[in-house]
Amino acid sequence: MYTSLSSHTSDVDTDNSSENPTFERNSVVREGYLIKQGNTVKNWKRRWFTLTKSSLTYREEEGSLPKGRISIGDVVISRKSQKFPEKKFLFEVITKKRVYYIEASSQDEMDGWTAALTSVLTNTFNGSDASSLNSNY
Repeated sequence: MYTSLSSHTSDVDTDNSSENPTFERNSVVREGYLIKQGNTVKNWKRRWFTLTKSSLTYREEEGSLPKGRISIGDVVISRKSQKFPEKKFLFEVITKKRVYYIEASSQDEMDGWTAALTSVLTNTFNGSDASSLNSNY
């Protein structure tokens, strides 16, 4: 289906436009634990995710240093994933570099995250065709 186009071995996309954690903290749209598939080693790990207007950041646990940051400007689409049929609450965050596979613990949690991502994407693109950004179920 989708493959990673990333040529680096790190699991970190850097967005240097907002290094100020205070600014990021004040603009939190949604945060919580989700399960993410690793980029190099394809295991699944629980990570603390924070969505802001400018990025989706993930950490080993709340308050720890970021393991990775996805710039919202790099996100092409966020949608429900069919890649792993046994994972009922899996969604994808697709960038030009990589496809991130992220699993929620329930349908409501997945719907909340994909709706929040769609909202941030829609607002970021200021009235662009939001139908191409919506989660496909």
